[in-house]
Amino acid sequence: MIDHAEREFALAAPDKDGHPLRETLQGLLDRCRKKKRRAELEEQLRVPPRPEALDYLWKAYFRIRRRVNSGGFGRAPFGWGDIAAFVQFSGLKLAPWEVDILEDIDDAWLASHVEKKEQGEEE
Repeated sequence: MIDHAEREFALAAPDKDGHPLRETLQGLLDRCRKKKRRAELEEQLRVPPRPEALDYLWKAYFRIRRRVNSGGFGRAPFGWGDIAAFVQFSGLKLAPWEVDILEDIDDAWLASHVEKKEQGEEE
């Protein structure tokens, strides 16, 4: 699940011009004629599969993430209060291991934004 999240976030992250990496790679692939280069681009676009049984956690993650406030200091991880509010209002009961997965996904999301900032590709 985390491998899937890391790759999805990397492909979705905007470059210095605001274009997602996925869009850039797909454009290159669409115009590519060399078999070897096409294989390289296809590999770069490959995303590890997400376990179907955990789709509900993937969806829950984005429901929580959409409602997190940065407090004006940039991106921030969601907190216990965010998870508690989600559980209360969604009715979805989460086991500790499910919360761990949500936190790991959020860590991957935050890391993808930190890497872009360190590379000077984010505002």
